[in-house]
Parts: sequence; C-alpha cells; structure tokens
Amino acid sequence: MGAIVAKLKKIKVESLRSQVYMQLKNQLMAGVWKPGEKLPSENELCASLGVSRVTVRAAIQQLEILGLVETRHGDGNFVKEFSGVNAFSTLHPFIQINENQDIMTVLEYRKIIEKGTIGLVAPKITQEDIDKLEETYKTMVALSETGEPQQQAEADHLFHYRLAQISKNPIIIKVYELINVILSAAMVDIVKLLGTEMGLRYHRQLIDALKTRDKALCEAMMEAHIEETIQKIRAKKEFTLA
Repeated sequence: MGAIVAKLKKIKVESLRSQVYMQLKNQLMAGVWKPGEKLPSENELCASLGVSRVTVRAAIQQLEILGLVETRHGDGNFVKEFSGVNAFSTLHPFIQINENQDIMTVLEYRKIIEKGTIGLVAPKITQEDIDKLEETYKTMVALSETGEPQQQAEADHLFHYRLAQISKNPIIIKVYELINVILSAAMVDIVKLLGTEMGLRYHRQLIDALKTRDKALCEAMMEAHIEETIQKIRAKKEFTLA
C-alpha cells in the first residue's frame, strides 16, 4: 500500500480538487488499485498529495459519482467492479460534446427516471442508506452558505446518485454513470439559475418521505421537486426574454 501511495505526485496550488481527482482517476483506470481493493486512507492520501482532507473527500465523491469507487460507511473507500468502464470510455467523448443539452430535456428525463428510481428505493432503503443521504444533505446545507455553484451542484448530484445506488438496479446505476457529464452540467445550470433554497427544501422532504417507506409519497415528492424546478426555470427564461 505504501509503495502505491508513494507513486502519487505532490499537488500544485491551483485547482486542487481537480488535480487530486485526475490523479486518482488515472491510477484507477490504469489498474493500480484492483476492483474490490481498499484505497489508501484519507490521511495517507493527504500526506502523499500534500492537500487537505476536504480536498481529498471532494475528489473521492466525484469518483463515486462516476461509479469508480464505493464508500462503505465506517470502512473506507473501495474500487468498484467497473464492468462498464470500457463502454463509459467509448461514450465519454460523445457525452462531452453534448453536455450542454437543453436543460429542459434533462429535467424531463429526470422527472421520468428519478420518480421511478425513488419508487424502487422506498421499500428497500436501510437505516445505513438514510444515514448516507443525511450526510450528503448536511454537505449540501454547508455548501449553500460557503460553496461555489459547482460545489453545490456536485453535492446535489451526489444525493441523486446515492438514490440510484440504493435502488440496486444495475441498469439504472450504469446509465446514471454513463450520462454523468450531462447530468452534472445541467445541475450546475440549475443552481446558477435558481440557487439552493428550493433544492434543500425538497431534499429534506425526500429524506423524510423515504423514512416512511411510502412508495407513493416518495414518487409524488420527487415528481413535485422536478416539476417545480421545470416551472421555475421556464418562468426565469421567459422573464429574461421579455
């Protein structure tokens, strides 16, 4: 483990999170850490890279969104079995070209898929799953006051990715990972247009609904969340054009 960590390079001051993310991603894609293997601890990574734990955690979260690593509560970060990585690598250039999809088309997709996803999640969610969502929600709240739109959007995005993971449906999870760039770009646009107040309100309500395990309630709450987002963005654009 120590020898592998020693191969990582010290990070420059600018774009710390991006540099950490790219180094770790490159190591993962090169097979330095094998599927199922535990990554070095946050302390080891901090010491090797010369950055803070906040920076390392942000990079790990981005790798988790991509489906490259899995965070196990109280046990650390592990390399996932990325059977779809080749497909992801093939599609990734195409996705980047089209990442600036019209925000409404992305929201229409999310309204269908995420309503169905949370319907799958509701009856099978565990207390550990709820704890992870609560942790992500706390990050969202903290970033709403101090973070940049990019950071705020990443935390929001992670919340929805966690729901996909909890569904335990491999197709839903893999599609989410494959179009991650499109979803991420749209999330940043939403935060820039609407801020974080509405998102925080709905995410709190979504967690509370999931605690009841009521499928219909969870689906209705998710649909309301995305529909209000659609309506507010539509009104914002109409106002801008007027």
